[in-house]
Amino acid sequence: MFSLALVAVAIPLIVLANLVRRLFSKASLPPSLPWVGTGPHSGPLGRARANLKSFFSLKSMLDEGYYKYSRNHKAYVLPYFLNGFQVVLPQSQLDWLLAQPDSVLNQEEVNRQFLESDYTFPHPSFVKDPVHPEIIRHELTKKLNTFSDDVVDEMEQALVDSWGTNTDDWVEVNVYQTLLHIVARLSTRVFVGLPLCRDADFLEACQSFNRNVALSAAFLNLLPSFLKPLFAPLVSGADYLRYKKCSRYILPTIKERLETLKNKEKLPVFDPSTPSDYIQWAIDHAVQKGGLESRELESRVIATRFAILCFAAIQSSVITLTNAVFDIASSPACADSLDTMRHEVLDETSAATATPLWSRAMMTRLTHVDSALRESLRLNGFIERGIMKMVVAPGGLTLPDGSHVPRGTKVGISGWSVHHDNDIYAEATTYDAFRFAKGAASSGSGGKPQALINTSDNFMGFSHGSHACPGRFFAANQMKIALGHIALRYEIEPIPVRPTNRWFFGHIAPPLGETLRVRRRRS
Repeated sequence: MFSLALVAVAIPLIVLANLVRRLFSKASLPPSLPWVGTGPHSGPLGRARANLKSFFSLKSMLDEGYYKYSRNHKAYVLPYFLNGFQVVLPQSQLDWLLAQPDSVLNQEEVNRQFLESDYTFPHPSFVKDPVHPEIIRHELTKKLNTFSDDVVDEMEQALVDSWGTNTDDWVEVNVYQTLLHIVARLSTRVFVGLPLCRDADFLEACQSFNRNVALSAAFLNLLPSFLKPLFAPLVSGADYLRYKKCSRYILPTIKERLETLKNKEKLPVFDPSTPSDYIQWAIDHAVQKGGLESRELESRVIATRFAILCFAAIQSSVITLTNAVFDIASSPACADSLDTMRHEVLDETSAATATPLWSRAMMTRLTHVDSALRESLRLNGFIERGIMKMVVAPGGLTLPDGSHVPRGTKVGISGWSVHHDNDIYAEATTYDAFRFAKGAASSGSGGKPQALINTSDNFMGFSHGSHACPGRFFAANQMKIALGHIALRYEIEPIPVRPTNRWFFGHIAPPLGETLRVRRRRS
């Protein structure tokens, strides 16, 4: 009894001591790197002040660092109490950053720490050794044309279910919640098909798992490393139960496919009857890479990979779509923007003669729909960082200015700061839906039109370089189908002021509870 009481007292004290240490720590960084947010004090008190400031004023600290240091080609330290400090490089050092090999600077390590994926996902090795990026590149991206009509069909039905068919009266809808349901249906229509993509319990299990991972990660980030394995089951236990619920729906299909595979006398080069969905892609990929004895052919492994893929596909797309709809609704040109996109969709679909109607080639011509999404991702992205990597070289790393940083240091470039620079984007804090369709100087691309999927040193919504998001092609097509159909089928009542996004350390949440009024178009 005494020992339990001692533990109950000791653990909070250890956590508190760890937080206090983190407040004042300089993390073995050299004095040549200036810290932002410290005020007049540059020592431990200044660092503590900056760390506390990062709770509520991270955006102002980014602005301070960008205009005081980055624009003058200097690196600076951004205190980040929850996720740990970052060394932010100036944009002029982007080429150097991208040139570093993964054995020196590793982007996946940052993602793992950001989401505490060793603890928040069902098994850490699935994140340390991911295969879904390969499947996305080799299967999902290449087969965009084969399931675009399925996505369109699901979008039509999902919009009716979520936004209704009332053509006379305005209907109030929660934008984030309805779009979360819609995006989940679109993604699972591709990943597992009908009828599962319309199963309310299955969708809720996938959505709730996705939502709570970030919250679980935020709490675990506050703990010292040796306590995380102890508390992780308590913190992420509910997420694990949701994952188990989600996996129960797809495990029978996975086991059936694996049994079919084992019963084949030989593997066919091409079988037209083979289903085309994520489950089959994962099986085919595992066979190609490791043969029939591959660990990736375990049903539990495939189910876990599916959950991770859903997290990546659903959450970022629904945030971007939610932001875009609010950006359009609050723009003075709301009605004109919707009309332009609607006519663009009508013109392209009526001119199409081949199948699928919403082909990849056709969607590349939806330049105004594309621009409305890209501009929203520029102005209101869901994370502040553009490119962020972790030093994994045992001896640390020497930066271009000669400063030496130890292993474990995060080094990168702030996409938020670049995206809001008036010298790069004219009127950078204003939403201009068709900024990128115009190909004007205001697009930050030297006058050339830029598509949503194109990354650059001025646009890092999907990161940039060799580790740019591999799923951006699928996400872009999915979001263009969604926004194109919203413009085609609905009017949106303009609002005078856009609801603000909420910063939660590195996460930037869209308006989650706010509503808009919509009305189905008569024709």
